[in-house]
Amino acid sequence: MFRKISKYLIYLIAIAGALYIGALVYILSFSIKPNIPEHADAILILGAKVNLDNSPSDPLYERTNEAVKLYAQNKADYIITTGGVGLGSAPEASISALVAQEKGVPKDKILTDKTSHNTFQNVDEGKKIANEYNIKSVIVISDRYHVARGVLVARHLGFNPVYWDYPDLGYYKKELLLQNYAREALAILFYLPKIYLTKVLY
Repeated sequence: MFRKISKYLIYLIAIAGALYIGALVYILSFSIKPNIPEHADAILILGAKVNLDNSPSDPLYERTNEAVKLYAQNKADYIITTGGVGLGSAPEASISALVAQEKGVPKDKILTDKTSHNTFQNVDEGKKIANEYNIKSVIVISDRYHVARGVLVARHLGFNPVYWDYPDLGYYKKELLLQNYAREALAILFYLPKIYLTKVLY
């Protein structure tokens, strides 16, 4: 009996390990090279924290800055900022929008979602805004280790086609970057059943 349980346990560990490695490979496949089109309908910036003084964190600032660069190159007609209230008193989307405006993006070309609090909600609320403006194709902007999950959700929620880009990660310490990649592989595995269950149920 004990041998049987041990055998099944080994199988489970092996399957879990294979799934984790597969998720990590999936993430790395997106982080090797950005996929930037000649033109998309909009750029979707995934939210990141706002500091207590309502200044943008490095990830939020750099994601927004990357989106502004693409907009300046006429890669999209709109920028969609996402994210609700977190550490600071202002929504992430509002601070991101303010940065974009300060860098020259017209206010009427910035669409904001001020209610979402995670990646799935960022894209979901962004899609609702996109529908109002007949936005179909997007360039998802996030950190290199995180963009794969954003693309996965964006495709699931109906954006088509979905492209991606990311800023340089020089503001992350190497140890923290490795931790983020490792954690993101777990997050991908958590999102997969959520996505495929909604496909079955709805």
